[in-house]
Amino acid sequence: MTGALNGKAVVITGAGRGLGAAYAALAAREGAAVVVNDVDAEQAREVVAGIEAAGGRAVADASDIATWDGAGALVAHCVDAFGAIDGLVNNAGIFRLASPFDQDPDDFRAVIEVNLLGTAYCGLHAIRAMTRGSIVNVTSGAHAGSADMGAYGASKGGVASLTYSWAVDLAGSGIRVNAVSPNAQTRMAEAFEKHLGERAQRQNIGKPAEQNAPAVVYLLSDLSAAVHGQVVRIDGTELSLIRHPAVLGDGLRDPQWTVEAVAAAFESGGLAGSLQPLGLFRS
Repeated sequence: MTGALNGKAVVITGAGRGLGAAYAALAAREGAAVVVNDVDAEQAREVVAGIEAAGGRAVADASDIATWDGAGALVAHCVDAFGAIDGLVNNAGIFRLASPFDQDPDDFRAVIEVNLLGTAYCGLHAIRAMTRGSIVNVTSGAHAGSADMGAYGASKGGVASLTYSWAVDLAGSGIRVNAVSPNAQTRMAEAFEKHLGERAQRQNIGKPAEQNAPAVVYLLSDLSAAVHGQVVRIDGTELSLIRHPAVLGDGLRDPQWTVEAVAAAFESGGLAGSLQPLGLFRS
């Protein structure tokens, strides 16, 4: 271990199992004092016990980050326990698989409240409590399109946009904001694969959660002082950056667009060969 997080106090949401637990364990091994947040209090305590058994410092927290007050209580817990908050990993997330024909509106709302509003609320409280620090949001490649994941993909697209916006707002402030797009064989991934059946891509198989943790710890640490507003993708042995949304090419110009002219641009003009592929996966 390098001690990359020595002296730092870090909050990790949704850290009772899976990816969050992996982030918490490595952050503690790298010297951070960690607030392990999970609505499953027993799971949070188990992760804390593992960290303490390995010689690290951690406290459990069961605040509901999908509420403004719950997110505030979580950040305050970190400050009270360790004197400051230097890092936040917005990992907590849920998903509800459904086609748009069958989507339950309450399920859709729940996904947005936890994944997007929970990220926003924790981030807003942390930003106001930090002097300097690093926020790592957790997005997903699902925001590029994945079957039966409209609610989840929309929430994670919102997280990516929030990352870009906060990075602009906080440039030069000493608070950095980045995101990761992880991939691992978690309970969520296995449920998704089972749901899709023969349509499943099997892109998560054999990829342990722990493989994603070093990139998260790097972004929390001062080693990444020059990295801001980025989305880092971890997919097994591959580490890459996700391109920000941008205009394709130079665009077409017409002094007075008509419906016919737009149709021509798509059918035989410069846009005809620029249509983007559907969905998440590269060919």
